[in-house]
Amino acid sequence: MNESNNDDDIHNVLNTLQKSEFIGENILRDRNEIIHLDRIRQKNREALTAIKNHYKNDDENVYICMGNMFIKHPIHRARSLIQDDQKMVNEQIETIHQTVKNNVQRIQEMEGKAENFRTFNLKPLNASEMKGFNVISDSIKKLDL
Repeated sequence: MNESNNDDDIHNVLNTLQKSEFIGENILRDRNEIIHLDRIRQKNREALTAIKNHYKNDDENVYICMGNMFIKHPIHRARSLIQDDQKMVNEQIETIHQTVKNNVQRIQEMEGKAENFRTFNLKPLNASEMKGFNVISDSIKKLDL
């Protein structure tokens, strides 16, 4: 009977290690994807700056690279396409950041260290929450407490 418990313990440890390795590989893959998307985001910034600095007339045309083709577009349309791509890239990066955080938390829970890092899962206030906070703060100041 004691032999069976040892086998179960070893099996559980190996299973936990396998799961944590799988999650760790996902974290590394996601971080590499963030780096790739950040490079795209930087190129988009450079393109928007170049359009802003070099083209004053929105009636002019500019070539933009889409995939492995160059396509001629009016400045206003090219700017709009790049800005839309920028929004999409930012959303993807934010989604992947959240996935990485969740995976790190899962590994910490597996290791029994989740309580030590629970305070790192704070989220910033959005604009409407900040406005509400400022209203309450101003009200308290007026009460002179």
